[in-house]
Amino acid sequence: MTAIISPVRDQYEAYPLPPRDPGRELEKLHSTLIGQLALADHVLAGGHWKVGPGFRVLDAGCGTGDNAIFLAEQLRGTGATVTGIDLSAHSLDIAGARAKARGLDIDFRQARIEEAPLLGLGRFEYIVTAGVLHHLPDPGEGLRALRGMLAPGGGIGLMVYGQYGRTAIYQLQELLRIVAPATLPADERIAIARRTLGELRAEHWAAFGRDTYAGEIDLHGDAGLYDVLLHSTDRAYTVPQVHEWLASAGMRLARFIMPMLYNPSLYSATLDVSSLDEPSRQAAAELLHGRMQKHSFFAAPLEEPEPHEPSWHDLTATPTWLRFDHDNMIRTQVHERPELHLQYEGFELRLALDPFRRSVLKRIDGRRTLAGSWSRWRRSTRIRPSRSACEVARALRRWSSSNLLGMRGGART
Repeated sequence: MTAIISPVRDQYEAYPLPPRDPGRELEKLHSTLIGQLALADHVLAGGHWKVGPGFRVLDAGCGTGDNAIFLAEQLRGTGATVTGIDLSAHSLDIAGARAKARGLDIDFRQARIEEAPLLGLGRFEYIVTAGVLHHLPDPGEGLRALRGMLAPGGGIGLMVYGQYGRTAIYQLQELLRIVAPATLPADERIAIARRTLGELRAEHWAAFGRDTYAGEIDLHGDAGLYDVLLHSTDRAYTVPQVHEWLASAGMRLARFIMPMLYNPSLYSATLDVSSLDEPSRQAAAELLHGRMQKHSFFAAPLEEPEPHEPSWHDLTATPTWLRFDHDNMIRTQVHERPELHLQYEGFELRLALDPFRRSVLKRIDGRRTLAGSWSRWRRSTRIRPSRSACEVARALRRWSSSNLLGMRGGART
């Protein structure tokens, strides 16, 4: 292993991200979309991962531990293991203290992702690398290294920056390279950046696009500001570039975290894209949206077959929640609100919860098949007899585009 000497490591030694206080760890579990194991299992393996002793998960670029801890909480008591690697010893100290506060046994190692295969860690069913590879000198080298650490049937959950939504950020980065160069002390660069942001004229593109960077700064303070505006190594991707990047490492895009955002029909009711292939439709949706700042998705090796996904009209399949934290995020809304609110990448989605949908969603338990659930629903609710199980399937299918629900099992054709 080579010595870890880089401005990126130095940044996260000085400004660990996200800033977390291990003394307050038990106040909140920081859940992440890319760390949702049930969702990853559904997309990458059709719900067939055997979670137990021998099942292994890697958080590559774990920082202060959000994903590693969330994954370990989902695997608590199963015998499965979680490993986290990161450049920054300071970040790893925080992550380790947080895990200890929760009584979690996570194997944290200091290492460069590009050299992770040399650690002798073996292979993993699921690898998470969120907001990391786009900070490497060669993101392709990092992706190929992680691909080589996948177990058969495994996959990777990734988040990389989106090019178009970060237009204002890259303008500011270029400005700050001039007025707050890397030769200055970090605290002085941060002070200059804050003064510059405060003096932007209203007509400046970055002032107009303030929401693309202000949230990170408001949430994470100086660490957030440094990461978004003063980072030494930062690149972003368009949808076509994501596909090309994955292909160059022998991988394919399995599914975006929020597939609906990559469907042009969400933005235009009249645009005809029926002649386009799926990557082209996704690229069109990105341009119609205009301000996607991140692309979060699952990827699988090209040689791995796509898993069987039952039809939403397959009465022998089982409707299943795909979110570990659905009780907090979804169930309360299903019980108390007239519609479900979802927010992702600056887009707010509202799904109507009419009495029929509400009665269906409240009774999903991940054990009963669609046919069995339908029989139970009819006995326990006032759903009119004319409602068919296929109508239940149609009511559920809309929720699949937000990766909240999936169908498992079912008949194979």
